[in-house]
Amino acid sequence: MIVPEKFSLNNHKCWICGYRKLDVEKKMSPRYLCFWCSPSEEGEEQLTPELLINDLILEAGEHLRNGNLIRCEDIDVLSLIADIGDLGGRHPHFKQFTSMIGLIAVQVVLEKSYTPRKLLKVAEGATLNEKWKRVCQCIFFLTDVSLLEHGEGRYIQDRFRPSNLLLELTSSIESVSKVEEELPPRIANCIAGYALLYGIKTSIEWLKKDGQGEPTGIIRLYPRNSHGKIWIPKRFTATTMYLMGHLAHGYDEFSENELRAWLSNRGITGNDASWIINWLNRTIPSAHRLVNPRFDGITYHFSFNINYIRMRERVRERIRGRSR
Repeated sequence: MIVPEKFSLNNHKCWICGYRKLDVEKKMSPRYLCFWCSPSEEGEEQLTPELLINDLILEAGEHLRNGNLIRCEDIDVLSLIADIGDLGGRHPHFKQFTSMIGLIAVQVVLEKSYTPRKLLKVAEGATLNEKWKRVCQCIFFLTDVSLLEHGEGRYIQDRFRPSNLLLELTSSIESVSKVEEELPPRIANCIAGYALLYGIKTSIEWLKKDGQGEPTGIIRLYPRNSHGKIWIPKRFTATTMYLMGHLAHGYDEFSENELRAWLSNRGITGNDASWIINWLNRTIPSAHRLVNPRFDGITYHFSFNINYIRMRERVRERIRGRSR
């Protein structure tokens, strides 16, 4: 029996983006989210990061069930979540989990099942026990985001079996030739990005309930020590929430200085902030399509992919339609 490790939360910061709260903000609801990541009010017409993420997950899920994964380059929502997967796969902590997700997908493509012990080769840890804990984290996480589901049996691969969604999305990969050890990078990023974005959605819902009960979603993947203290991998979560929030709030572009100021409020400065800027402007080689960079001789300016802007407007219209 695998027992999830205990978590210890406080209301001093947002557990998604890492924003350090002022004293007056610590008393505001929800206790474990900030003004940027806070959930939307019921019936609200204004597009928010939470509403945008929720809608993207719904739309992406439909495409994945319809066998469109191999066309992720041509479908806006799948392209965007592949960009998120690229960011996650470059994070020093999250990269092990994106690799595990890819390995599980390959196994399901080839065998319609998976072998958890094969994930140990990409799990991080000084001992076999530490690596196995990371594997278990990933398995519980994938159950939260509907890529694995509870089954029955003696072995872990039976107790957590591939969901119908995972079987459906991997069935479309079978037409891709030479799938042996790895998936094509963009397809692997799309699956990982879907899981990570879904994980943020699930954790926000858990935090809305005041963090009661067993934690779910991306918070499961946060690094922690034996005393229950956890750290937020902000270089991924904060960057993702900034991009989703800026897009949701109707901004089509932003500057390097604006991003650095926002990140600084979340304790991300120096080399970490520069890494994010370099990833966005593709100084760090990347196939992401999130933004188009422009350098004015002093600083960078970033404009969102026009297709993602159009997608945002479609989401906004759907939300308005549902509220009428």
